[in-house]
Amino acid sequence: MPTGIVDILDRLEDLAAYDGPWRPLRAETALLNERVRELRAREQRLDELLVIALVGGSGVGKSTLLNALAGDQLAPVSEFRPCTSVPTVYHPPGTRLGHDSWRGVSGSALEHLVIIDTPDSDTVVREHRALVTEVLAVCDLIMLCGSPEKYLDEATWSLLRDLKSERTLACVETKADTAETVREHWVSRLEREGFKVADYFRTSPRRTLDRKLAGREPGNDEYDFPRLERFLQHELSRERIRRIKRSNALGLLTKTVGALHERVAPGEEALTALRGRLDDVERELAKRACDIIRRRLFTEPHLWNFALGREIGPRAKGIVGTLFRLLEAVRTVPARFAQWMPWGSRGIGRKAAALLSGDELFNEDLAGALNEVAAAYKGAYSEVSLAFAQAGFDMPEGDEQGGEDEAGLQSFREELNRRIMNVLAGPAHERLVARARTLTSWPAALLADLPPLAFVLFSGYRIVRDYFSDALLSGGFFLHAGAVLAIILGVELAALSLAARALAWTARRASGRDLRLALAEGLPAFTEERAALNGAAALRNGIQELRTAVLGQAVEDNIGDESNAGEPNAGS
Repeated sequence: MPTGIVDILDRLEDLAAYDGPWRPLRAETALLNERVRELRAREQRLDELLVIALVGGSGVGKSTLLNALAGDQLAPVSEFRPCTSVPTVYHPPGTRLGHDSWRGVSGSALEHLVIIDTPDSDTVVREHRALVTEVLAVCDLIMLCGSPEKYLDEATWSLLRDLKSERTLACVETKADTAETVREHWVSRLEREGFKVADYFRTSPRRTLDRKLAGREPGNDEYDFPRLERFLQHELSRERIRRIKRSNALGLLTKTVGALHERVAPGEEALTALRGRLDDVERELAKRACDIIRRRLFTEPHLWNFALGREIGPRAKGIVGTLFRLLEAVRTVPARFAQWMPWGSRGIGRKAAALLSGDELFNEDLAGALNEVAAAYKGAYSEVSLAFAQAGFDMPEGDEQGGEDEAGLQSFREELNRRIMNVLAGPAHERLVARARTLTSWPAALLADLPPLAFVLFSGYRIVRDYFSDALLSGGFFLHAGAVLAIILGVELAALSLAARALAWTARRASGRDLRLALAEGLPAFTEERAALNGAAALRNGIQELRTAVLGQAVEDNIGDESNAGEPNAGS
C-alpha cells in the first residue's frame, strides 16, 4: 500500500489499543481492532488473486452466468427454484481459499481471478444468507446480478449496505433478451442508496452458454457478454487488480475513520464545556482555600509583629534600638518559653516562632487550615466527578469513606502547602526583612537617638556649668532629669513599636495579596481528571487529523488511479 495509507493504518492501530477512561473512544476499540485486522490482512493480499462474487436473488441467472463464463455446465441451474446451496468456486489450478465446505471447480483460464457463485441472497434459509456473507467477506469485486424482472432486491441490498465503498461493485443485467434494459433505473436507485457502480454489463448468459456448448461463433445477440469476457481476461491485469484491492482497502479505511469521527467528533462541545467547568471549580476551590488560609494564618497581627520583631532585634543599633531589642526579648519570654513546653507545641508561641522562618514545625499549625481545605476539596471533587461522568469519562472512584480521591487530595495539599511556604519564606519574609532594615538603618537609628542624646548633653552641660560656678544642684534636678529621659525614651520606644506594628500590618496585607496570586495561578486540584480531559481532547484532534489525512489520501488515490470508475460504462 502507499506509505500514506500505511501510516494512517498505524495511527488507527494505536487508537484501537486505547484503554483509557474516555468511553466514546473506548466503545469503538473492539470494532477498530476488527477493522485493523481486516485492513492488515488486505495489505498482505494485494498481490493475490482477485476474488469475484456473483451475488443476486433467486432465478436471476448467477449460475448460468458462471457456466457461460466457463463454457461448461459447472453449476446446476433453474429458473423456478434455488439450485445453489453452497458457494461454487471457479478458480485456476492450485488455488485454495481456505473454505473446505465450499465446492471448488478447478480449470479456470482466468489465471488472475477466482469467481464464486453464491447461494441466493433473498432466500429464507438462514444458512444460505450466512454463506453469502462469508463470500462477501473475502471477495474483492462484487458482480451484482439482476434480471429485468428482479433487480430491486431489498434482501440482497441489505447484505451489501455494510460493504459500501469497501468493495468494488459492478452490475450484470441478465436475460437481456426478455425486455428493454433497466440500466438507468437500476443504477440510479443504487446510487440513491449510496452504492457506487463501477461498471455495467447487459448480457444474455443463456444464449452465450448454448452457443459455446454448440461450438458456434459469437453472435450479435449476446449484448455486452464479449465485453465482460474482455474485462475479465484482459482488462483485469495484475496492476489493475492491485488498484482495485487498494481502493477497497482505502474505502474501508475511509468509512472506518469517518464512522469513528462521526461518533467522537460531537464530543468537542462536551469536552469544551467540561474544561470550562473544571477551570471554574478549580478557581473556586483556590479562592476558598485562599480565604481559609488567610483567615487561619493571616488575620493574627501579633504573629507578624512578633516575626518583624525577630528581624529587628539582631539589626538594632543605637540607644533606642538596643532598648527596643531588650524590650522585645522581655516581651517574648512567654512565647519563647512556650516553645519548649509540651502544652505549647500547638500554641501561639510555637506558631509565632515558626512563622516566616521556613521551620518545618509550622506545618503542624498549617495542618488545621489544610484540613479545612480538604473538606472544601471533597465537595469540589464530587462536583467534578459528576461532570466527568456525564461527559463520558470513567474516572477512578474515590475512597470508600470520604468519597474523595485520596491521591489527588494529597497531591493538592502538598502543592498548596508548597505555595504557602513559598510565599511565607519568600516574598513575605523578604518584605519583613526589608522593613526591619529600614527601621534599623543608621539614619533611622540616629534620628531616634537624637532626642535622648540632646537631653543628656543638655543635662551634662548644666551639671558641669553649676559645678564650676560653685552652685550645688539639688536632688530634685536629677530626679526630674531621669524622669524626663525616661519619658523621652518611652516615647521613642512607643514610636518605634508603632512604626513596627504599622510596617508589620502592611507586610501582612501585601503578603495576603501574594498568597492570593500564588493560589490563583493554576493551582492543580484535579490533575488526574485534567490529564484525562487533555488526553481525550488530543485523541479527538488526532482523529480529526486522521480523517483529513484519509480524505486527502482518497483524493490523491483517485487522481492517480487511471481506472477510477466514477461512472459505469455504457452497455450495448
